[in-house]
Amino acid sequence: MRFTQEQRHTIRSPKVIALTNQNGMKILLTSLGASWVSCILPLASGKRDVVLGSPNMAKQMEQGVYLGATVGRVANRICGSRFRLNGQQYAISNNQDNHCLHGGKDNFSYRIWGIIQPSPCKAIFSLISPVGDQGFPGALSVEVSYELTEDNQVVIDYKYQSTEDCPVNLTNHTYFNLAGEDSARTAFEHDLQIEADTFLPTTDEGLPTGEWRDVTDTHFDFRQRKRIGRDFLQDDVQAAVGGYDHTFIFNSGMADGQHTVATLGAPNGDVQMNIATTMPAMHVYSGNQLFAIAGKSQTYTAYSGVVLAAQFPPDGINHPEWGELYSGIAAAQRIYTSQTRYQFIF
Repeated sequence: MRFTQEQRHTIRSPKVIALTNQNGMKILLTSLGASWVSCILPLASGKRDVVLGSPNMAKQMEQGVYLGATVGRVANRICGSRFRLNGQQYAISNNQDNHCLHGGKDNFSYRIWGIIQPSPCKAIFSLISPVGDQGFPGALSVEVSYELTEDNQVVIDYKYQSTEDCPVNLTNHTYFNLAGEDSARTAFEHDLQIEADTFLPTTDEGLPTGEWRDVTDTHFDFRQRKRIGRDFLQDDVQAAVGGYDHTFIFNSGMADGQHTVATLGAPNGDVQMNIATTMPAMHVYSGNQLFAIAGKSQTYTAYSGVVLAAQFPPDGINHPEWGELYSGIAAAQRIYTSQTRYQFIF
């Protein structure tokens, strides 16, 4: 999310708003990238911010690791920045070598979104992506709402509609550290459980090979809760990309928005986060490329936090063999919705 000096002078100033509940939990959001930049839990031991974020909006514009951002049009990678749809070849913006990452050079995390706050516990962000934006077909209208509930859930709802058939894969790219963003504890020391029998191996460029691999007898088996660091970098699949940077496919029937599909536990067990979603997969990123990122209370380094991004599998547009459920293709003029819920228990 690095802006040029010219861009910083010309964009509108981003707004920052707070959502609160009666328990004293508070989250901070910004119209820059429709981003989630703080999540403050009122623990018995004191207030704890469990989300990595920049110290101010100027630094948020400088960082390039998508701290808390809504990413799109298409989260994750598209191989070669090309895809074919309805018999037509599209060349889109490349921003990771010759590949498209998170929507291209000028992706949604760079945009100043419209924002309204209808209540103290809800905010709604909106954005219109014009025809041909980053090379994608059609004009895309997007609405992303955040709600903080009285039972300490952060609920993110996505709604979008395109004027033409187009791949769309929206997700949130928040880095969590349940020990606190000011803590020296890392992603390694968190416990993780995922309801997934299958993961996607990748190339050294982070692109899926096309294989769906059973997690049994691999270091990607999180079906029982285990420390993220226990099997870290213990195989060639991880070594190729410096850690976990891989997609897990949820087991059948789990991605209904009600079942808990993933659980993250704090190092000392005093905070737990349960995730439920309507998306069919989750990308787990252990913060491998967090190099000297200015944070709210310290400089973030590799593995300072972990991303658990509910989404369609990466490069799904180029893998029709995976099936319609995983392609992420939005049909023209149809309204699509999805939801991801983060339940904090403390």
